Amino acid sequence: MKFSDLKEDDILYVKRVYSSSAPYDEKISSLMEFFGKGERTTRTWLIKLGIKKTIAEDSPQFKAAKKKKISKKLKRYLFTWAQNNTPVHEKFLRNMEAYAKEIGAELYVIAGRYRNPTSVFEDIEFEEWNPRVLPYLYAGRQNIHKHLVVAGDVKISPTAVNPMISMEGFSGLESSVFGHPKMQMQMVPVLEGRAPKMMMTTGACTVENYTDSKAGKKGEFHHSLGFVIVEVKNKNVFFTRQVTATDDGNFNDLYYNVSFDGGNEKVEVIPGLNFVGEKLVGKSKITKVKEISGAVMGDIHFGEHDQNIIDTTLDVLFKKLKPKEVVLHDVFNGHSISHHDRKDPFAQYHKEVDGRNDLKKELDEMIEGLKAFEKYNTIIVRSNHDDFLDRWLRDVDWRKESTMKNSMCYMDYARLLLGRMAPKGIVPYLINEAFPNMITLGRSDSYKIHEWEVGQHGDVGANGSRGAINQYRRLNTKMIVGHSHSPGRKDGVIQVGTTTHLRVGYNIGPSSWLQSHSIIHLDGKAQQIHFINGEFTTFE
Repeated sequence: MKFSDLKEDDILYVKRVYSSSAPYDEKISSLMEFFGKGERTTRTWLIKLGIKKTIAEDSPQFKAAKKKKISKKLKRYLFTWAQNNTPVHEKFLRNMEAYAKEIGAELYVIAGRYRNPTSVFEDIEFEEWNPRVLPYLYAGRQNIHKHLVVAGDVKISPTAVNPMISMEGFSGLESSVFGHPKMQMQMVPVLEGRAPKMMMTTGACTVENYTDSKAGKKGEFHHSLGFVIVEVKNKNVFFTRQVTATDDGNFNDLYYNVSFDGGNEKVEVIPGLNFVGEKLVGKSKITKVKEISGAVMGDIHFGEHDQNIIDTTLDVLFKKLKPKEVVLHDVFNGHSISHHDRKDPFAQYHKEVDGRNDLKKELDEMIEGLKAFEKYNTIIVRSNHDDFLDRWLRDVDWRKESTMKNSMCYMDYARLLLGRMAPKGIVPYLINEAFPNMITLGRSDSYKIHEWEVGQHGDVGANGSRGAINQYRRLNTKMIVGHSHSPGRKDGVIQVGTTTHLRVGYNIGPSSWLQSHSIIHLDGKAQQIHFINGEFTTFE
């Protein structure tokens, strides 16, 4: 079909479809099918018919944002996202501007596009962005580090459930940042020797502005004020964190708290003239974070642990942030009695030669390692590797066990189970024997820090099914879990990584493991701390 072929009945049909109450994406899809054209041509025809206003890509703002280049001279960057025809959260933007100045960073706002026919801002003559974000508006694609690309040219619907789906290969071997109002992060497996690869979304600096459809309401629920901070250390290493703000626009990032000190006076919002909607009185205040509510470490697996990561966590991160509570996962590894290689004679031989089949020695190493956490309010989450020991007691005939050195342990621990003295399992029992003040959790126990459920390991899902971050995101609570050794974030669920070495023998081939913790700030917001070559920031 050509534009000149459109008849009066065709135009009436197009108007009827476009003015319907269906979600905008559905209407555009229907008209694309009717015209037999792509999305851009369809939107252009709607403008020619006077049904739709100017498309965002034709605005001078967007053209300038496409041409904008990210400076490579700086070492720190803040990336967020702004929706067109939508007010900014002025306090949050002020705080980001102040923070960027404080740490010597440059601020960039990825140009987001979304049509909301029910919005009070739809009377604007052109599709454009808030004047406040124009100095920072970015819509290009650029490598700011040899291992990181900022994909500001990728348009992702703000209502997308999984905004980064099918984008794993998009950036090759490089990590990537996408503009989106949801806060998500996922690792992509890479071969050994390659730099870790992650994909992350930014969060938004504009307020919620969604349709009243099901997709729109879900998008509104998961809308996050936030940004991604990137710190470039050198040509080979960069660090990154996702930062989320409270409803009043205040936020914490690692060692810094940024809050707006003052009030605001509400003013009338005039579409096309005044997008802000409030007149602020005061300024942003930046202070050092002296304490956090909690820290959840990546799975430890004493015996496979990376002592450098533990030392850096305790001597640097915890020394500065002073967590009120520390949550640990998989403190027992179970290599001495693991069922995975019980029938492998070659593996058993090498464990005998290396002295790694001694259960008592392994448990002593775990207890010795936990001494470093004795000064904290420490919570031990019941984990799947704890089950290795209980499973060994159930499955093995000690008289026929090839490793007779573990026979006395078998007798001692079997007696505990027979006497019902270890209802949570042998590992929690032994930990509490050595450290009575440590809290050990059972499989179904709940433990919360602010709104975050931190009492589940991550291997068990609903009704005993296999656990997964995509399953947990559908539950009715925020969660921080472990288990996979690959950090991730899906809306209200965070998965920590590992505190082990990145290669431990069984994660062969491409791996998405990363040494990564999560911290919970006093305001209840959580962020992930990723380690690259044993470090996690350029901040002093």
